[in-house]
Amino acid sequence: MLLTGISGFLARHIAVRLLEAGWHVRGSVRSPEMAEAVRATLRDRGLPVDRLEFSHADLGEDAGWDAAAAKCRYVIHTATAFPLRQPRDRFGLVPIARGGTLRVVEAAKRAGVARMVLTSSVAAIGYGHGSARAELTEADWSNVDSPSISPYAVSKTLAEKAAWEAVAGSDLQLTAINPAVIFGPLLDPRIGTSARIIRMMLSGHVPAVPNVAFGIVDVRDVAAAHVAALTAPDVAGRRFILNAGTRSMAEIAHGLRHAFPKFSSRLPRWTLPDWTVRAAALVVPSARHLLPELGRGTTTRASRHVEVLNLELRSPEDAAEATAADLLRLGLV
Repeated sequence: MLLTGISGFLARHIAVRLLEAGWHVRGSVRSPEMAEAVRATLRDRGLPVDRLEFSHADLGEDAGWDAAAAKCRYVIHTATAFPLRQPRDRFGLVPIARGGTLRVVEAAKRAGVARMVLTSSVAAIGYGHGSARAELTEADWSNVDSPSISPYAVSKTLAEKAAWEAVAGSDLQLTAINPAVIFGPLLDPRIGTSARIIRMMLSGHVPAVPNVAFGIVDVRDVAAAHVAALTAPDVAGRRFILNAGTRSMAEIAHGLRHAFPKFSSRLPRWTLPDWTVRAAALVVPSARHLLPELGRGTTTRASRHVEVLNLELRSPEDAAEATAADLLRLGLV
């Protein structure tokens, strides 16, 4: 089976589950260096890397995807662009996200793949609706025409929609997994955007946090959902929100203070007034993407995962604490 973007945080956890379950895994990477780093991480965990191979393919290029998908019966597509700095153009990330997804889907169709599991996001569901909708479901899509939506949410929405359109009328079955913000244990010192949130809080340099809340889910549960969706009945043609609960940044800090009392003095204790974040956004570009999130009341709630994918989600506190514990264990704070 093909696992795209295998060097990513979630994809490495998916690779662990696949190898533990006896799958032969082909991972797509952009460079040989990435392949060796992933192989070393999985080997250090005692996993059978003799059942692991790599294929060079880039989301921005056509070359390599037919070879990557060749002789595969299943595909998990996790590869995506998640820049630390959002571009000014709301549609700036669409070409790589949508184009890359279509490259993988079309290669899978040509290879005769039976089922593809797509890593989407709640960003493709819960954004650009304003304050009119208090709770959203798998039937909803983010409004890409809203001036408040982020480039990342636009890219995830249009990429997932493109995938559904591309498989229509074909033999390729598609299932989308739409997780909230992913926390959880680290497999190695390489960290992503979500872990940086926890590291920032533990650093002692941020006494206050913005009034922002978001859904959280543990990476181990998201990985389990992807693997289960490969073969579970009654999942083709469906989307699955994974959200163990919504927490504010202040609530996350409060939970970490109780879990790691030695670091209590470092963790944020106050919430910034919204006006200070708006003022900062005038001069600090990286703060601008927070503006639509201030005081957000819209939530997405997982609804089908337990009964169909046989999952029981860990709590947001467990996920955040696992991230913090590994950041400290690996000396990254």
